Amino acid sequence: MRAFSRRLWHSPTFTTWGSLGVRLSGVVVILPLVLIRFAPAEVAVWQLFATLITLTLMFDFGLSPTFARLLAYARGGAPLEAMVDMRQPVTAPATANPDETAARVFSTLVWLYPRLGGVIVLLLAVVGTFALQHPVDQTADHFAAWAAWAVVLASSLFGFLGNAYAAALQGMNSIAPLRRWEVATGLAQIASALAVLALHGGLLALVVTYQCWVVVNFYRNRRLLKALHPQLFALPPSRDLKVLEVMWPATWRSGVGVLMSQGIIQSSGVIYSQLAPAAEVASYLLSLRVITTISQFAQAPFYSKLPRLTELHAAGQREQQLAIAQRGMHLAHWIFVLGVLTTTAFVGPLLTIIGSHTAFVAPAIWAVMGLAFFVERFGAMHLQLYSLTNHIVWHIANGVTGVIMVAVATVLYPAIQAMAFPVAMLVAYAGFYAVYSARKSVTALDIHFLSFERLTSLAPACVLGLGLGASIAISTKA
Repeated sequence: MRAFSRRLWHSPTFTTWGSLGVRLSGVVVILPLVLIRFAPAEVAVWQLFATLITLTLMFDFGLSPTFARLLAYARGGAPLEAMVDMRQPVTAPATANPDETAARVFSTLVWLYPRLGGVIVLLLAVVGTFALQHPVDQTADHFAAWAAWAVVLASSLFGFLGNAYAAALQGMNSIAPLRRWEVATGLAQIASALAVLALHGGLLALVVTYQCWVVVNFYRNRRLLKALHPQLFALPPSRDLKVLEVMWPATWRSGVGVLMSQGIIQSSGVIYSQLAPAAEVASYLLSLRVITTISQFAQAPFYSKLPRLTELHAAGQREQQLAIAQRGMHLAHWIFVLGVLTTTAFVGPLLTIIGSHTAFVAPAIWAVMGLAFFVERFGAMHLQLYSLTNHIVWHIANGVTGVIMVAVATVLYPAIQAMAFPVAMLVAYAGFYAVYSARKSVTALDIHFLSFERLTSLAPACVLGLGLGASIAISTKA
């Protein structure tokens, strides 16, 4: 038991699940209390704060995964010059110094992030203030609402910089310590927010409490990185032109890919809200939130291994790399299938028990959505596998997929309404995204596709298809 506990304590996958669980529990615990305690206008402002903060972190524009990948390459012994294109095995020169290379990458990271963060916070101040004008005017205490916004702006830069140190910890394969601390501080954040609400604190008090932990997280990540990897701090922050030259192509392509993938899927709910009755929109948004949560949990077994996979790629240890990738992808597929089928079986009765006024989507819509997201996970993991070469094609994969998705949904919506969105996702993911991504990884890493997928995705795909098919048949008979 002690050995098993130690293994979980040091497991990147298990600790990532813990961190995700705490973040999601914060929403589950705090949001209902906010809905009860605050006036509708204050709830709108609170939700808008959360949306603006999320958009701020999205404007990282691909820097975090790029710098994490470069640091992992350095750990694997790749010289900086070879990182431009890692599709071919790298032979490090005898004079190569991994610590020096990593320090050069990190010094550029800590030089670049404050500058980019300052620009983003300034943009947030302009756009966010404009967006908040009408909701704040409807609150009873204008001063408290604007003071809360000032607190959000002041702490946003710390949140952005905290992500830089988190990216460095991931690149150095220190995921488990990072996630353990995220669990601890996340629980403390929830506890302090509950204390504020229990004492009948208002919007300003809740925002101050929440955002104080953003600053704490920044210092936590920095101290943790310095304690675990002091060699990264050997050089002062500086603009290393060679590092910038290496990271820029991957960064902008990653950024465009993230915006095209996450943006289009989540915007489907916004678009639908302009076209359908409120009850139908609520059902669709609920199902979208559930499937997105399942997908996030399913990512952990594979995505938590990316730093190690990158390091092995740089070291040329291809067999070990593919074995770890295959295990992670296999487990990720099964977790996704388990989550979808469990939801299929129990979400309807659960909503009835709690007396929810919002119903779940029809079984057919949920089935197509489940298949679409399964194909998306398949393609996304192959795309990440190919991205180990540092030849980033996210802008192509997600850009073309997004165009197909929008076109199909536009054509189908007049005929099938809500079903048009998941059908468009399934057509775009299965017709292009998954095929393109798998072909890239199979070719670059010399994978025998059928042998690889036979032990990775075949069985989960069959079980998912049969389970969702059975649910539609049962609902039709009922």
